[in-house]
Amino acid sequence: GMMMSSSHSSSTCSESGPVVLATCSGFCNVGQLTTQAALFLIRRFPGKYTWLKAEKGKSVHKPETQRPVYAIVGCEDCCACDVLKKSGVQYSKTVIATDLGIPRDPHGEVTFEQISTFAEKINS
Repeated sequence: GMMMSSSHSSSTCSESGPVVLATCSGFCNVGQLTTQAALFLIRRFPGKYTWLKAEKGKSVHKPETQRPVYAIVGCEDCCACDVLKKSGVQYSKTVIATDLGIPRDPHGEVTFEQISTFAEKINS
């Protein structure tokens, strides 16, 4: 029965699972972009990602399993990072929309091009 026991190594199962995209979901354009990019990735890669809204001033539930968590934020205020830290959630990656050269604009419209560029960066 050696073959049997080695074939289901539990480490591969428990470690994976969808990546948690923790978004700041702010009201300005780059905050909205975090939400749009997360939803874009969830639709495009079914089962690969899940969305966690990590809004400023709120707390979030820790994911049950040790799933990878990415902080997806609009600007260098990194509001989602603070929310995750306060909630005791470890995250392995931070992706910032303004790093892509998208200016922060309270009244700015989010374009599809920005969404796909940001999503690509998150997914890379």
